[in-house]
Amino acid sequence: MFKSIKQILIGILILSFLLAGCQAAQTPTAEVPQPQAATQVPPTAVPPTAVPPTAEPKIGGQLNYLGWEGYDLAEAFQPLYDQYGIVLNTTYIGSNDEVITKMKAGGPGTYDVGDIHARYLNLMAKTGMIIPLDESKLPNYQELFPAWRDIGFGRVDGKLYAVPAFFSTTGLCYRADKIATEPTWDFYKDPALKGKYAVSSNGMSDMYIWAMTLGLGQDATKWTQDDLAKIKARGMEEFKNAATMVTGGGGEMKDLLVRGDVDLVTDCWSQVAANAQKEGVDVKFVTPPGPIKATVDIYFIFEGTKNLDTAYAWLNQAISAEALAAMGTAYDSAVTNKKAYDLMAPEVKEKLGYQTMNDVVSLADFNVLPDPDAKAPNVTLDEIFAAFEEVKATSGQ
Repeated sequence: MFKSIKQILIGILILSFLLAGCQAAQTPTAEVPQPQAATQVPPTAVPPTAVPPTAEPKIGGQLNYLGWEGYDLAEAFQPLYDQYGIVLNTTYIGSNDEVITKMKAGGPGTYDVGDIHARYLNLMAKTGMIIPLDESKLPNYQELFPAWRDIGFGRVDGKLYAVPAFFSTTGLCYRADKIATEPTWDFYKDPALKGKYAVSSNGMSDMYIWAMTLGLGQDATKWTQDDLAKIKARGMEEFKNAATMVTGGGGEMKDLLVRGDVDLVTDCWSQVAANAQKEGVDVKFVTPPGPIKATVDIYFIFEGTKNLDTAYAWLNQAISAEALAAMGTAYDSAVTNKKAYDLMAPEVKEKLGYQTMNDVVSLADFNVLPDPDAKAPNVTLDEIFAAFEEVKATSGQ
């Protein structure tokens, strides 16, 4: 019996040890972690070849805008602001050059979005001031007139850096009740117009017009020192017989024509004539035969933006049909989104040239600034500015 009791006790003791071992295996202590097999993959782990899900865009907050007043028209952007709680902080410019100088002064991160004349695109892209755009984040880009995409507008080295929004052609505005025949770019050679026309103080626009009329094109990366000399001489011939030089923009052009101070204004656009007609004066706008000088304003995202997702949302809204219909109507300007015209009044749609817009865009010639590191015999931007100052000096204005 003693032996059997002893055997029972030993059996109980062994069973206790076994039970204790099982409990330890189920709840390992922090000091002694349980090893895992080398091939085991935790259920929550992401296999190395898996693609993590795309994060939802974080839209909202503060957005800093640098550009022309009006291209941020509240009516055009308010639905976006209301939906996401965006607050737009604005810094307005008085000339296109200010975008460059203010961006350089503030540095990356100061501004998020902006707009400027398209001639500055190459310069800004190649100096790293703006970022290449992800087209998948700009669905409204597909609504632009096909010609904009066909000609690759807004691209530098194959990458999209900016989206076009407003479009016009540069021409002449004249008093049709005083000038019977549509004038050409050679208007300044007409003795009857000596001292009866106004020239523009917009040097960059003037220099490109003169280059265009001389057959030198509007891509200043290709201009040589000899080309610049020809452009300057052409400008001097025009300026020397001018009655005055416009320094106040379209409003001043309209007033000069309405008052009868001049019969013609160069470097003009259709809105000036339209505003003069509203005052009962027979002023017409003409794009003379030959190459077409196009004026295009573009939107872009600055390098160093601190609110990238919101910047993309704002840019996409800027080129939407709704936004461009509102801004195009407000500013009497042709716009790039084809669907925007369906939201405009029929008379506005016709006046802005909807029917021929795609063809005009495909034929237009666009300004390009010199390369930022241009070397002789090619011209630099500073040399273009200096040449125009010499032209101005001949006008006596």
